[in-house]
Amino acid sequence: MAPVSTIIEAISDWASQYFVWMLVASAFMFVGSLLVAWLMILRLPADYLCRPDTTNCRKTQQTNLAYFFQKLVWNSLSFALFMTGFLMLFTPGQGLLFILLGVTLMDLPYKNQITQRLASRKGTLGIINGIRSRSGQQALTTESQT
Repeated sequence: MAPVSTIIEAISDWASQYFVWMLVASAFMFVGSLLVAWLMILRLPADYLCRPDTTNCRKTQQTNLAYFFQKLVWNSLSFALFMTGFLMLFTPGQGLLFILLGVTLMDLPYKNQITQRLASRKGTLGIINGIRSRSGQQALTTESQT
């Protein structure tokens, strides 16, 4: 069994060798996550938070197997966004925005209620609408305009 000092020295050598690459990868992932969040926020329609539940809507008929795999992939990606947002609550990043985006894209029961609750948190809707206004998009509304 190797002494503890040898193990610590080996880990230290490895970390110093790859530290710059890990730092660069972390910076790219941070900037990339902000870009993805920005693009997804801009794609939401202005009345998204007021719409009735729209899950299970299909424009074209698909086979059950194709629909299953499409939903599996989509929900897996949405869950990855959700978990990334959860991790960003404890690390640098836009955690609440990614949680909101993940929940928005998932095919869940009560999705609209969860999305509205997350979006109505203090500051979250202001950040989203600030991003949309800087890009020339209409602000998200929380009440239906009939």
